[in-house]
Amino acid sequence: MEQFLANLSNELFKLRKRKKYLVFLILGCVVCVVSALRVLLVNFLTDGGVDPEAVLGNLMSSNLTFVLLIFLPLMAVMAASDLFVSEQADHTIRFALMRPVGKGKLFFSKALAVFVLCAVDLGVMYLVTTLAQVVLGGGTAGILTSLGACLLDLVPLAVLILFFCLLNQVGRGSGLTVLLCLVCYIGLLVLGTYLPAVGGLVFTGYLRWHNLWIGITLPFFSLLPRMGLLAGYGLVFGCGGYWLFDRKEA
Repeated sequence: MEQFLANLSNELFKLRKRKKYLVFLILGCVVCVVSALRVLLVNFLTDGGVDPEAVLGNLMSSNLTFVLLIFLPLMAVMAASDLFVSEQADHTIRFALMRPVGKGKLFFSKALAVFVLCAVDLGVMYLVTTLAQVVLGGGTAGILTSLGACLLDLVPLAVLILFFCLLNQVGRGSGLTVLLCLVCYIGLLVLGTYLPAVGGLVFTGYLRWHNLWIGITLPFFSLLPRMGLLAGYGLVFGCGGYWLFDRKEA
């Protein structure tokens, strides 16, 4: 465990050194704040007045579609590419393999580093959006509900990250791998949206996992198959990614 945590710290350090993640996080926060200002402006122009508390209540929930379906997947794709295929392409991963850490710990510490990056980004965007809601007069309505939604949505996000880590073991170049991840992700989203018959079987359909728990609440036993489905996807992606990673030459 000590070796795993040490390698996790090393992978997080690599991500912190890349300023693009900070830039994208700032841009994501700006988008969330601008969306609140846009809603206020539209309501003022159409109604001649605006009630900030009624318009901005539960602001984070209204931004979750952008955060969960666009921003965080993009962060996960870039981070997975930087930690896997980029290091394999320039052979810098050899330095990691020279340390006393197994390939299994190395693979999953990289995957966990990507997850931590996305979780931190989600937390920062929640704090910024909540602050914007309060400062702009939206009150505190829905703040705890939004927090619960963010925590619940970390579960399918972890499965999505393992999926991207798996795809990174297939690609060769960084650019092509990023493109492959994006195409597969968008394809799965479209498949789940326009083919409802199979939408419930596609894991990307559960990225807004909170809707099953907070929105249209289902009986617990009805949720068990969906929980098992996500766990199965995570197991397959994790094991498959590690198997390919173990077979690859540095």
